[in-house]
Amino acid sequence: MMKRHYYTMDGNSMELRSDFRGPRDQIAHLLKLLAPGQRSTFILGPMPDDVNFVEYVYRGGSPVYLQCAGTAEAMTIEWHKVDDDGQDRHYIVGRGGDHSGEPSVDIPFFDGNRTATVYPDEVFVADEATDIFFHYYETGRIPHGYELRWYDLTWPKPQP
Repeated sequence: MMKRHYYTMDGNSMELRSDFRGPRDQIAHLLKLLAPGQRSTFILGPMPDDVNFVEYVYRGGSPVYLQCAGTAEAMTIEWHKVDDDGQDRHYIVGRGGDHSGEPSVDIPFFDGNRTATVYPDEVFVADEATDIFFHYYETGRIPHGYELRWYDLTWPKPQP
């Protein structure tokens, strides 16, 4: 059975099709398109077999996805998923390293208008990112050996 996935690059969504390239080659190609002044974000999400792609994306797409921001030479990878306790959480993917102090590596995206700040072990190049995204495509998980750092996406509550 063929797995259905869609991808979004800088807000434009398409169904990931393997008509021309296999899924791994397609993912590798898309990640190598991340470049300053061109494209800077990529999201890969699963899609049920029985849905219309346009309607599915219009309704918000998948609540679980793997995404990255930056360039083919320096990007951050994040996994938005539902944990075993049923909570919707967002994680930054890393190789494991010293996380004492605040993150110190800035990854600019959207022509430098936005920046993700991560630890050095959380910076990836397109080739390694391709391995991670393809594993996610096949299994719905990231490969073993990588660590996840929870990233709280909740907005601070206004003070009374």
